[in-house]
Amino acid sequence: MAWSMNFEYDAQNDVVTAHFTDCILTNEADVLRWRREVEEHLSKYPGKVDLLINLDGLVVKFTAGRVFGRERREVLERYTHRSYRYGGDEMTRMFVLTSGAINGAAVNHYNNRDEALAALKAEREALRKRGFSPFGGGFAGSKA
Repeated sequence: MAWSMNFEYDAQNDVVTAHFTDCILTNEADVLRWRREVEEHLSKYPGKVDLLINLDGLVVKFTAGRVFGRERREVLERYTHRSYRYGGDEMTRMFVLTSGAINGAAVNHYNNRDEALAALKAEREALRKRGFSPFGGGFAGSKA
């Protein structure tokens, strides 16, 4: 299969899920292509979204890890309220964990979509109980 990605909006849960197919990041050029394409998809939404990321099909090689960490942080800060991820190969999960630690971002990795969605909903509920308002300036969401 060829490199591709799609982003599906789940209206019932008000969340976007990202899916990747054969997105293999081996160098900076690959990472920058990944960023451009992710931004094209996420910029179609009217504002920041809650994002579930299926890491299956996204492979981050050692040679692209550092650049990937920086670029993913910037994309998520710009386009998401919070993000949760699931799946993925061992190397990609390691880069997500490592870049999260280096860049001070939450990792929020789960075994499957159901677990990731449940965690996202729990965070929303915790914010609601604390009286969070998107217009109140008190958001301290998770990025990763």
